[in-house]
Amino acid sequence: MSWRPFVLTAAALSLALAVPGVAAADDPPQPQVESQAGTRAPAEVSGLAEPAAAGDPVAAAKTHLADPRYHLDPADLVPLRTVVNGQDETVRFAQRYRNLPVLGAQYLVRFRTDGASREVTGAGGRFLTELDVNPTPTVTPALAAKLARSRLVRDDQVRGTIKATPGELLVVPRGKGVLAWHVTLSGADAVKKRPVLLDAYVDAHSGQPLFALDRLRMEGPAAGSGQTAHGKSVPLNAYQRADGAYELRDRARPMWNGTTGEILTYDAAGADVQDFLDPGVPAGTELAKSPTPAFGPEHTESGAVDAQWGAGKVYEFYKSLGRDGLDGKGGTMYSVVNVTYYGGPFENAFWDGTKMVYGGGGADLHSFAASLDVVGHEMTHGVITHSADLVYQGQSGAMNEGLADYFGNAIQTSALGIPMSDPDASLLGEDLCKSLPPVQCATRDLDDDRNAAEDYLGVTVAGDAGGVHLNSTIFSGALWDAREKLGAGFDKVVYKALTEYMTPLDDFADGRRAVESAARAAGLPARDRLAIALAFERHGIRPGWERLIRTDSRVVIDGLTDAIDPPALAGDRYVVTDNTPEASGPTSIRTGRVSGGRATVVSDDGRWDWTPTTDGRRAVWVALDPAAGVMQIRSRPLDASAPSTVLHESTGYVYSVVVSGDAVAWSGEDPATGETELWLKRGNAAPVNLTADKGVGGYMPSVSGGRLVYVRVSFGTGGTHSTPVVHDLATGNEVVVPEVPPTRTIPSMSIYPALTAKHVVWLYDADRDGRMGIMRAALDGTGSTPVVADGPQAPYPNWLDASESRVTVGLQPEGTTLENANLPKIYQVAVTGGALERYSCNRGEQSLFAAGSAGRVLWIDGTAGDTDLVTRDRPAHRC
Repeated sequence: MSWRPFVLTAAALSLALAVPGVAAADDPPQPQVESQAGTRAPAEVSGLAEPAAAGDPVAAAKTHLADPRYHLDPADLVPLRTVVNGQDETVRFAQRYRNLPVLGAQYLVRFRTDGASREVTGAGGRFLTELDVNPTPTVTPALAAKLARSRLVRDDQVRGTIKATPGELLVVPRGKGVLAWHVTLSGADAVKKRPVLLDAYVDAHSGQPLFALDRLRMEGPAAGSGQTAHGKSVPLNAYQRADGAYELRDRARPMWNGTTGEILTYDAAGADVQDFLDPGVPAGTELAKSPTPAFGPEHTESGAVDAQWGAGKVYEFYKSLGRDGLDGKGGTMYSVVNVTYYGGPFENAFWDGTKMVYGGGGADLHSFAASLDVVGHEMTHGVITHSADLVYQGQSGAMNEGLADYFGNAIQTSALGIPMSDPDASLLGEDLCKSLPPVQCATRDLDDDRNAAEDYLGVTVAGDAGGVHLNSTIFSGALWDAREKLGAGFDKVVYKALTEYMTPLDDFADGRRAVESAARAAGLPARDRLAIALAFERHGIRPGWERLIRTDSRVVIDGLTDAIDPPALAGDRYVVTDNTPEASGPTSIRTGRVSGGRATVVSDDGRWDWTPTTDGRRAVWVALDPAAGVMQIRSRPLDASAPSTVLHESTGYVYSVVVSGDAVAWSGEDPATGETELWLKRGNAAPVNLTADKGVGGYMPSVSGGRLVYVRVSFGTGGTHSTPVVHDLATGNEVVVPEVPPTRTIPSMSIYPALTAKHVVWLYDADRDGRMGIMRAALDGTGSTPVVADGPQAPYPNWLDASESRVTVGLQPEGTTLENANLPKIYQVAVTGGALERYSCNRGEQSLFAAGSAGRVLWIDGTAGDTDLVTRDRPAHRC
């Protein structure tokens, strides 16, 4: 960023030097212990100068950690790696509990060496001392895979492509710990034109799918040469084969040991990106090759030249910091270029944990290997994986992306000699476009001057894994500001913080502490440490920054730890899915009154409970019996005057459920056919399949005023047809609302129906372009009339509910810039039509909601740095 000139008076300097982490002078270190909530093991012990055993650093580290001040058993630590940085030596351990891995729990010991002698300078990280986990699973791996696929992949189209593969057992560090199955989910997202590769975690006792993390981080020697996409001739380390051909195989680096340690670039030759999601390079994929050592235009177009040259520059950069390759052990660096997506351009790049994969660009974009900062960014994810391994969710995930931002740009500016004063130096991906100027082409700008409290994008974990990309420049911006002040030498401090101080579950404040601790350990003078502290202050990164965010809603439940299901509201009573404060749970169903009072737990089965609903008198929800492997639909009075009862059991997954009096309806899989059907149960009678015809499915039920409405979907040769159906609960009569006429050759789409006293309302997409209008019809199916018309100016809705006279709809704004204004927001409109009005001015994500009487809405909100259940009783109209 452009630092504003300022003058420090004596008093101001005194205050500035009081910023945490900055000493007033270069005083000798004093031992300091920083505690961490939820564990007796300290977050950091610094300022040590204690002798340590010579010889094996792992043994010396374990001996030191046996000291009672750490409150841990070294036998529960497994060494991951040892980092040597000059005289500094850091041993990183992973925690095991009863021989099971603990997700994200790592502890580090730091030494200073002088010849054969060694002393401890500090230690810290995350070690969970309060774990208490039964290591025997109740849920089978196969059931865990099925539940992860059904629950954690929300998009129906994407879910249809997903393959679920169960993996190992581990402990998720929530509360006293949760035994969980790791499940890999792989498939494709046709709308976003990208592959899907998720690491999912499922409670191995209750069967509750906990969360999913995106694994894809999107975004004989011979002298060769080639031309980059930008016309620059560059040298390439290639390899001449016995047949005389040359291939992009670099064995000229110090990491080559005769067996491994190469830099390899493969040409996918237009193969689909789905073929490259598994670890490693698929058999049969060939290295980019040329008949001469000059790699020609086809290798420029494919991205092979840029990928090979860029990987070499990444290697050189990290070698200058003391690192041998991405894994720090001289492991081979793999790149694959020229992949496609279902025959079309794949306009992206990602690191999958073992290799780089680059799309081949298209009419407007070069190969994604053509921007060195993108190459550096993505490959830095490999460095992060093999060091702090920051969990790819929330603030730790934003730090993961932010560090990749920082090092990607540092690699590019260093390799190309770009001065930090260049206005494009802070841009990421600015060289990808064939015609757009850099500032319009760039995907991020590290000089965007974002402040945590003012600009943090309040998304729930359902969006961008809690903002890993959306919030990355808050952290990377602070680092870049410090680099602009201190120069490229700051790279060593950030690298030291990443490899010797950070741990997987760190948040922004932890990241600041790590960088400041690394600066002290590196011997930076007080003035430089002050510059680092001021950079973090300028970006609002300090403990407790989340409390500064304002809202206009009233909090009903503070800090929901399960935010996948919408709440349900009937009169003054609500139900919502929640978990323990540490999300260590199984989930439970909580109930209360929106008018006030404390929420209570109404579910009493002690299992994974989800998709709750209420009619104001009782709660109905879905639970899993893990021992039997069946879904249960359970019911209990809201006043808890009787225990819950099981209304129905099925081995098929249940997606949603509604209740009115003695009628309970749900959308769920038919175990016999695998189709999603709409079921209705009255009292003690057996459930009836309302969509039993072959090729017909039932989705998205809603109930009000003695009527049930759902979307009937039929699959035919002309395409997928959908329309609302109104079912009279008293008579059993059904009215099929006429399908909305399409404006293209494919059928229209109807979703999310809701009932008012006189109408059925729903979202409709007449041309299947993603924009949708709101349609209403009389309860007898006649008089279909747009409340909000579909068309080129129609909005992008994601949810709908209705009350007596108003329709509440969640909209995705059309803006593409990374700001809170472009996160989903709630609007209302009169059933009779009119303008859509903002319901709340909360700046963050306004997620799933329920509409109540007199215009009230209850919704899940991500504004205030966490996920809350909030309410208002009238629209804000404008913000």
